[in-house]
Amino acid sequence: MYKFPEILPEHSAPEVWKLQQFLLQEAESLLGRIEQDKKVYQPTFSENTTNGPCIMNSVNFDGAWAKLSHNSKGYWPCALYELAHETIHLLNPVAGYTNFLEEGVAVAFSVDMSSKYTQHPMSPSDKFYSRAHELVQKLPGGVYESAKKIRERCGSLGDASVDALAELFPELDAKIIEELCSECNFT
Repeated sequence: MYKFPEILPEHSAPEVWKLQQFLLQEAESLLGRIEQDKKVYQPTFSENTTNGPCIMNSVNFDGAWAKLSHNSKGYWPCALYELAHETIHLLNPVAGYTNFLEEGVAVAFSVDMSSKYTQHPMSPSDKFYSRAHELVQKLPGGVYESAKKIRERCGSLGDASVDALAELFPELDAKIIEELCSECNFT
């Protein structure tokens, strides 16, 4: 279990930053290094109940940070779950939406970290996140090994193409590949 402090996340910026660094280290060990010209900044919390979690890019796009939901302010397992998800996006931050592949890997990582490091594991309730998670489970060789190969080949999960995935995983059904590479727009 991860040792959470007694103080709530919203009152413990240094501990939230420590958790971010821990999760980034875990993600890099599974998927490869963060984009080298990008920085990860201190996570923040949404001020209202309708925003977050998401990543926020810096004005000059030299890096990004996780903006966690209002709910995670007062509950460490929620903060870890959300921060783990956003950490995957921080490896190669983009503005706007990404594909089902990146979202699925982010969901898998958040579910796994939540199960491994908290006493209250969390999982997605949203149908799009659930579908993205289901899709990446079909990757040959496991989610993380496959995702690492994709990042090595394409530069990022969000830049994966149908052709690249078909070449990397010729045994994977073409319809699954197409869906993995399609935009995951939640609006």
